[in-house]
Amino acid sequence: MTFTLATGAQAGTPNAAVQEWFMDRVEEVTEGGINFERTTTEALCKAAEVADCVRDGRAQIGVTVPDYTPQYFPSTSMVSIPFLNQNAQAAMQSIYDLHTDYEPAKAIMERNGLHHVGTWPVGRLLIGNQNPIESIEQFDGSQVRVSGPIIQKAISEQGANIVSITAPETYEAVERGVVSTTAGAIDFPVNYKLMELLPSWTDPGIGQYSTFGMWVNAEAYAGLPDDLRKQFDQVTEELNTGEGVKAFNAVAAGQCDAMLEAPKVTLTGWSEAATKAWKDDLGESGKQMWIDLATEQGLDDAAGVLEQYISGLDKYDDVAYDDATSNCVASFADR
Repeated sequence: MTFTLATGAQAGTPNAAVQEWFMDRVEEVTEGGINFERTTTEALCKAAEVADCVRDGRAQIGVTVPDYTPQYFPSTSMVSIPFLNQNAQAAMQSIYDLHTDYEPAKAIMERNGLHHVGTWPVGRLLIGNQNPIESIEQFDGSQVRVSGPIIQKAISEQGANIVSITAPETYEAVERGVVSTTAGAIDFPVNYKLMELLPSWTDPGIGQYSTFGMWVNAEAYAGLPDDLRKQFDQVTEELNTGEGVKAFNAVAAGQCDAMLEAPKVTLTGWSEAATKAWKDDLGESGKQMWIDLATEQGLDDAAGVLEQYISGLDKYDDVAYDDATSNCVASFADR
């Protein structure tokens, strides 16, 4: 069985590392019973079209940011609620449980014609600008590129204008002056080369804010022989219970080295007072924003799904997790 890949993951990023680990492991465990035709980034479909490419069968497996087509993925977008989670492994495992055991989340994927493989946070939110953004007041009047429906709302409430573009389009948008501030994971300054244009980066303390997702076409998954499907599911479980985040972090650690080697680039954390001011200003509204949005997008019992997700975060909170971005902020402090 050959599955063709459509991907929005940039080569060399932590997200591409997760993708490659999964395909390598499936080919290993199935002894070639399932193999992958590995296309390059956006070669088959643009990042924002990957989900549709998998749904209609142009590809059998897809990897991209679910927020590019949020109408399909209300059951995973709760990661964009600010300040809800700092632990990527807990988030990934909780979302896996939702799509394995909780009917409203499973129903969304069935509606999409997709089989959920994994959804993982892209890393802690970093804010890039010509000068350090160190408080919410500095968002006022700025043109901000950020993905994640709730973090978009939270930043726009501070007076920012949100520019909705994909990660690969961001460099040109900054170069042309369409975007003045970017908010994204550590691959933005490094792999998308934005530190060439924006030297000042800060961590506001929000934590995880957006995700990458991996799905296979539902008919292709159902068409697997029982033995191959069982092996595919085994690797899926391995991916979600630690191996995916391990592959992610192995590459993320190297991203910090690239930033440290750029003499004009800075990376700092917000003060506790500045982070608290934003958290207090947002209050519980982020959760309600998500419930309202997910309900509009067709998710049944959105409040219950969020409750299940948070319960999973609590369940996996003690899972060992070493955050590469937080470590990078500390490394800059010692530079």
